[in-house]
Amino acid sequence: MQPVKQKEKTTTLVEKTEIWAGLNQPDTDTPDISILGLPYDGAACFRPGAAEGPDRIRSLSSEIPAVLETGEVLSGLSIRDEGDFVFGDDFVSAHPRIETQITQQLAGSFPLTLGGDHSVVIPVHRAFSQRATEEIGMIFIDAHADLSDQFQGSPYSNACPLRRAMETEHFSPENTILVGTRCLEPAGLRYIKENQMKMFPAYEVSERGIQVIADEMITAFSGLSNVYLSIDIDVLDPAFAPGTGIPDAGGLCTRDVITLIRALDALPVIGSDLVEVAPPLDISDITSFAALRIITELFGLVARRKQRKERTTLL
Repeated sequence: MQPVKQKEKTTTLVEKTEIWAGLNQPDTDTPDISILGLPYDGAACFRPGAAEGPDRIRSLSSEIPAVLETGEVLSGLSIRDEGDFVFGDDFVSAHPRIETQITQQLAGSFPLTLGGDHSVVIPVHRAFSQRATEEIGMIFIDAHADLSDQFQGSPYSNACPLRRAMETEHFSPENTILVGTRCLEPAGLRYIKENQMKMFPAYEVSERGIQVIADEMITAFSGLSNVYLSIDIDVLDPAFAPGTGIPDAGGLCTRDVITLIRALDALPVIGSDLVEVAPPLDISDITSFAALRIITELFGLVARRKQRKERTTLL
């Protein structure tokens, strides 16, 4: 499949300050959260459309309030939207530049990357691993394991990002947990079994409850100083997220993912990505709004961490 070229677009200053519930501060040098769009779906193994995800999510983000459903106000949070990364005609050749930009964001903020198909996180995960000095826990929230060494002849398919992460220095099978999985390629299943990777399939989440699963994940990662979240919107059942390349029945509900992210407040989450929102395949922006709700909960994670740090400093 040929790479999708990024469209040229302009954004006014008013639009920039309105996005992300009015929290975007394009001129701040010290954002709490840095957002980068990677509008590429040239590695999608089935239906394209995710290249339009970052732009659509961003444009809808002015329609949400800076308040969580718990009543927590996010007014003290600063966000800087870095816009969409310009990669030209060959996304893979742009990987080193993406790694550099993510590394810069890591220096003082919580990087949130928006895809794009799931392959866009390959250089993102590499950047996190290269900057780390110790093991990073990976929570991979996805309908698919994405552990193929190659898919349709490419090691950079959107069926391969978790496998590529496992090849880096500071991500590893023993410190990776898959959540919501329900579509397994034989090669990926073999890798999981051989490496004894921890997996909470969608059926187990349904049977045991997401809070029980979250508690076990927190226990498993209690000894780590860094945890990363990789979120594919197709972890949601198609009833909640129809606008994605490969919708797979029997998935999690949006409430499950919200509850999980809130529970992970107990872990040192240092960054996240959210991928595979495909607006051309969506219905009434259901999927984009689901993504926004998940992103808002990620904002909440960072806001609570900031508040705890400020209280500690005052004491």
